[in-house]
Amino acid sequence: MPGGPLAHICFLVRDLDQAIADWKAILEELDPGQLAEPIVVDHWEAGEDVMSSATFVNPSGAEIQLLCPLNDGPLGRRLEKRGEGVHHVCFTAPDLPGAVKRLADKGIKLTSTELSQDPARDWQAWTFISPESSHGPLIELAYPYKAVDGVWHPVEE
Repeated sequence: MPGGPLAHICFLVRDLDQAIADWKAILEELDPGQLAEPIVVDHWEAGEDVMSSATFVNPSGAEIQLLCPLNDGPLGRRLEKRGEGVHHVCFTAPDLPGAVKRLADKGIKLTSTELSQDPARDWQAWTFISPESSHGPLIELAYPYKAVDGVWHPVEE
């Protein structure tokens, strides 16, 4: 499990293998402990997007997630238009629906107050705080998770 509610920072990349190699070199120098856990590598679909991802697990802090679009869905078009860079920052909340409601009640703009669900992980759901309210990147809100042998699992409360 990430070391706190700031779960991961996600970068949109063109070449996942090259990004993994580069981030291994960066982390070897700056945070070698983050390389002790297996990298979570996944291939998945969400909406119109098909993508691969790799996450450098970090039990003591925020994880690094690399996201590579494999088609010309919204993420692929964004990558072509804006290039590589930060896609989103993820915070987790055990009471995700409650957190979403409280944020919306405070006037924080969300991409949706309805949670999206991962069909491969029926326990995981998410939505995003709009860049208008975050003053920049998308902010993902998701249920807490942990990595076990390179696979994400729910956190038991």
